[in-house]
Amino acid sequence: INVISVCRLVPQKNIFYILEIAKKIPDVTFSIIGDGPLWSEIKNFILKNKLKNVNLLGKKERIYDYLYNSDIYLSTSLYEGLPISILEAMSIGLPIIASRVTGNCDTIVHGKSGYLYDLMNIENAIGYINKLSRNKKLRIDMGNLAYKRQRELFSKRLMILKYSDLYLKQLIK
Repeated sequence: INVISVCRLVPQKNIFYILEIAKKIPDVTFSIIGDGPLWSEIKNFILKNKLKNVNLLGKKERIYDYLYNSDIYLSTSLYEGLPISILEAMSIGLPIIASRVTGNCDTIVHGKSGYLYDLMNIENAIGYINKLSRNKKLRIDMGNLAYKRQRELFSKRLMILKYSDLYLKQLIK
């Protein structure tokens, strides 16, 4: 099982939380894609804690290649706006596990297209990872619902229409 996270390596994204989760479930592989000011600290944490199940991959151009080779998407953010990386993962049918914060709650339907865990509740997040890891049918079903939700509410075409509407309303005021 490969759990993937794609994000900037900044405090907001709470990456050390992914590392703490990885320490507790060594039979699951975690891939972190991204770059940022916390790169060295994260790399040192991985080395110091001998985390063999964490791949810190850096910035990548072809994100979808990595998403397609993953089983679960994980977001540990402390806060979000509209989480584009979650929408990208949903667009290929990955089930999502994400912190219960604004933005994530707007994209995920808990228990349908993914799971929302209480922020900083590591056991809750681990429980959802284990549940999805052990049940391929659940991963597929949840991923299909994530895909459908992304297409129905957050497709590129729909987002352009919504933003255009919003801008037009502002111009009319």
